[in-house]
Amino acid sequence: MTKAPAGLGAGGRQLWRSIADDYELDAVQQVQLLEACRAKDRLDKLDGLLRGNVDVWVRLTHRLQTEDYELKVDAALTQANATANLMKQLLAALRLPDAKTGKRPQYRGPRGAQAPSVPGGKGPGTVTALEKFRQASGG
Repeated sequence: MTKAPAGLGAGGRQLWRSIADDYELDAVQQVQLLEACRAKDRLDKLDGLLRGNVDVWVRLTHRLQTEDYELKVDAALTQANATANLMKQLLAALRLPDAKTGKRPQYRGPRGAQAPSVPGGKGPGTVTALEKFRQASGG
């Protein structure tokens, strides 16, 4: 059994063990898994807020000077959605093999603005579709 890193909550430790015990992870994957476990712990805390287990989610404050009441709602739901999305992305980035087939998901390199731009194609000797069209049409 692989020991979970210090500082993780119950949910994070369980996620760590469920993956680290079944797969041999390199250093990058261990960092990604650790961040996913931390995100899991944050989600557990946010879930407690949303379920009403903690009275921080909604506060009613009374302003003595104006006799007004103010209802303050924390952004727990928004934060929970963002954290869940982060955890999903971190777990997908691990590229763990499928349990049934043993195959890893396809690696998808940087795209768009993050992709390295090489004039004339993807590398030496490659021809883009536009260049092929220009050659075929004589232009």
